[in-house]
Amino acid sequence: MMNIRPDYWQSVYTGSTEVSLTDQKRSYEVVPTIECRDLDHWAAVRVPDAAFAEVDTVRVAFVDGVRRIDMHGIIDGNPPYYGVFGSVAAGCMQMCGSHAHDVTEALCDEAVRHYFVTNAPDPDMKTLKLASDTSCPFDVEYEIRSAASHDPGDFGQELNNLMQELEHDVAQKEVDRPDVQAVVTDGPIPYEHRLAAGTGKLAGIIKNVQEAYLKGEQFATVLSLKSAERTPIFEIRYPESSGSSKMSFFLRLRAVTPFASQMANLVRIELPVMGLTEAAHLANLASAIAVHYSSNLWGDTRAPQNLYPVGALETALKNRLGDQRFLRSVIMRTLAADI
Repeated sequence: MMNIRPDYWQSVYTGSTEVSLTDQKRSYEVVPTIECRDLDHWAAVRVPDAAFAEVDTVRVAFVDGVRRIDMHGIIDGNPPYYGVFGSVAAGCMQMCGSHAHDVTEALCDEAVRHYFVTNAPDPDMKTLKLASDTSCPFDVEYEIRSAASHDPGDFGQELNNLMQELEHDVAQKEVDRPDVQAVVTDGPIPYEHRLAAGTGKLAGIIKNVQEAYLKGEQFATVLSLKSAERTPIFEIRYPESSGSSKMSFFLRLRAVTPFASQMANLVRIELPVMGLTEAAHLANLASAIAVHYSSNLWGDTRAPQNLYPVGALETALKNRLGDQRFLRSVIMRTLAADI
């Protein structure tokens, strides 16, 4: 049986953080002529008023996830192995119309999981159930997972992957709901597009633009975008894997102030590959949703890219993870019971 002990020296941990599902670095080809066939006329597209009017009538599901490292651990042995106790959560905030929403009523399909991620090659336990405590109204189990990487520094990414799986499950539930007309994920959509391909519902908003994808005059168009303007849709193709292409475009949420960078207030939005008419409609609707729900600096330091429903969802999900100090104390009590 695994002999897990607390790793006190490594107990400096990250707090509850939003998981940024950033692109993996893979070779790709960009096809800019998906929506605008003539590169000489490749120019900004104004989000139509009809799309903003539609936002007031559709039910939008905002999906996001959070994760937290609760504590580090060492598995005694020769050689010793390492692991982290981590908690992940995912959920959805449903919004419809411009009226105020009650966060408790809008929150749905939330799910919480606890994991012990370790580089031990063959863990002899499936789960670690924490010692029962009269002050805890629920039982907590940490599912034991072997990490793909043996580097303890990669355990955080393993938790990200587990959070992403949970987030995709939530997003699939929202896509399957007939009363939900749009599903917006906070981050890239799955590469494989097992999720909602062709439904015209799914869009992923990447709020931290780190890769240009476009070059020359096309990227100059990105930099010159005005508020509520987007680029024409382009396609990102990954030749080494079939079925992993995606449609995408850039959107400016707010006007750029004189002292700000030209990269300010930009997001990139992804869509599954679909017919052009359907894609153009979803691109305009997703753009209007992003602009409509964009946040302000006095309420969010990541404004305007961190949409208001996503910020509220993050806060609710972090609360669902449980009190970190309490979990650490019960983990240590559980591990001490084996001595």
